[in-house]
Amino acid sequence: METLRSMVGDPAPFLATAWRRQALVLRPPVPLAAPVGLADVDTVLASGLLRVPYLEVVADGKALEQSEYTGTRHLVDRDFRGYADPDKVRGHVESGATLVMRNIEHWHAGTAAFADRLGAELGRRVEAFLFVTPPGRRGFPAHRDDADVFVLQLQGGKRWQIHHPPADGNWRPGPEADPGPVQLETTVHAGEVLYVPRGAAHSAVGHTEGLSFHLSLTVRQPGTGELRAELARRFAEGLALPLLPIDPAELRRTAQELLDHHRRLLAALTPEELCAAVETVTRPDADSAGDRRTLTGLAAARD
Repeated sequence: METLRSMVGDPAPFLATAWRRQALVLRPPVPLAAPVGLADVDTVLASGLLRVPYLEVVADGKALEQSEYTGTRHLVDRDFRGYADPDKVRGHVESGATLVMRNIEHWHAGTAAFADRLGAELGRRVEAFLFVTPPGRRGFPAHRDDADVFVLQLQGGKRWQIHHPPADGNWRPGPEADPGPVQLETTVHAGEVLYVPRGAAHSAVGHTEGLSFHLSLTVRQPGTGELRAELARRFAEGLALPLLPIDPAELRRTAQELLDHHRRLLAALTPEELCAAVETVTRPDADSAGDRRTLTGLAAARD
């Protein structure tokens, strides 16, 4: 639990009292080594390889048209759209828009390693998102996330308003017009970590400390959608049926086989087994949690 410890201090009281229940600001006992910096953002923007949907620009709660911050690249006699235009992106941020960068663990090695370690400790898949927000500006209105979120404030500060987590499972991720009572209202400064429980509606405004730059680590949890998908997968497994029964008699036989198959499966399946199966959906991949394969490593192994 060393990665979790680096963010929350002693993991035991955090997991016992706050996890999935209480939004709070955490001040790591030892300054947290930032896994990513603004220089990394500049580098990937300048590389010309960053493309939607890895980035989005949002102003006053509304996503800008992609053409307003991307361009076209010509390669092998074809035009490819959606590549980040560094000058356009910076121009929008200077004008008050928020830059959102999704799943940076796909391309940033330091963040990937940090997310892998945290995911292995919590038994969940962890994804990483970057937010760059000018002072006094709001990127998104109040919304709910389908994940527990650790916000690592890396530069500047942000004023947050976080509402109580939902009392039951009758909620949806996305914008929330009626977020309910406020649980925590606070300013998070550089070096601090904010924890937002899954489903707790929240919104944030860049503080007056200059450009706000934070990394959100989202810890995914399984839900009803994963249960349904796993059940459908099992229903289809090991069953060969005619695609287009030729007459009513064959159609009835096919229906009987289908029902018998489903009944046998359901009779043998327990809630515990189904839940255990969907847990694997949100766990780290076996390969990603260990050493990532590289061409450099492959070449060294053959020398």
